[in-house]
Amino acid sequence: MTLPPTLSVENLTVSYPVRAGTFWRPPTFLTAVDEVTFAIAPGETLGLVGESGSGKTTVGRAVMRRVNTSAGRIFFRGEEITQMEGEPLRKLRARMQLVLQDPYTSLNPRMRIADIVAEPLLVHGRVKNTSEARDHVRALLDLVGMPADAHLRYPHSFSGGQRQRVGIARALALEPDLIVADEPVSALDVSVQAQVVNLLQDIQQRMGLSYLFIAHDLSVVRHISHRIAIMYAGRIVEIAPRERVFAAPVHPYTKTLLSAVPIPDPKIQRTRKRLIPLGEPVDLANPPPGCRFQTRCAFATDQCRVTSPPLLERSKGHVAACWNF
Repeated sequence: MTLPPTLSVENLTVSYPVRAGTFWRPPTFLTAVDEVTFAIAPGETLGLVGESGSGKTTVGRAVMRRVNTSAGRIFFRGEEITQMEGEPLRKLRARMQLVLQDPYTSLNPRMRIADIVAEPLLVHGRVKNTSEARDHVRALLDLVGMPADAHLRYPHSFSGGQRQRVGIARALALEPDLIVADEPVSALDVSVQAQVVNLLQDIQQRMGLSYLFIAHDLSVVRHISHRIAIMYAGRIVEIAPRERVFAAPVHPYTKTLLSAVPIPDPKIQRTRKRLIPLGEPVDLANPPPGCRFQTRCAFATDQCRVTSPPLLERSKGHVAACWNF
């Protein structure tokens, strides 16, 4: 029996009002996410990559039902959750957890680590008090590689990497099926980034979790993801298995991102051709017609300026939205 995707998103759109309407002028909306579609299988990691302002964090927030959708549908384990509210939504959130970007601000400095990790268990009624959760909390902290006495200490006594491990332990407390990791290593040193990414992979293998891994660093995404989705100005422009994205990218924006990733060998790095996008980033409150990237693309044609390209399959499992490749 084939299991349904852990998460499936169909034509997801999220818009925010930026100017109220008047009698003479209609309201203005900024469409942060525009008709985004993807799915994540059980035990799979989908890396969602894009520059700042591309809408990737908004996708994560919409999936977690932290912002309302303007259009489209969201499915979790085959059940539509787009309009879910109240007690069903509260129960659902136990199965969908979030790892935040900044470990310095995501943990309450006045709470001990034991209380921080036990809090989801208390909120969802799994235990009556922190003492009842003691053994489970210690097991979680051991799973993420924290010291034996960590549960007695406060966040300020740990490094950034250790605080992020505590955040991961808190996300695992309710044994979720999906974790949305929003830039989980971008605030950490490079050496610590690798440790945290390896930890997430080990936990995934043990528990069969699915990850939506949001990042702007392609080198990190390459290490952890099974597939990669590239996002530009609110739209997904390419989705492919990890190695296909790096070996045979299709969309010019993907090629631009890859050209910015440094190579450790200085001889090779000096001979590489850097692709620089033209013009300025898109104003999402007033996007251009056609392809969103056409104002910055060296290959843009008249068709690109008029009609938005659909996501079409270029090879098995590899889709891209571009008229010219």
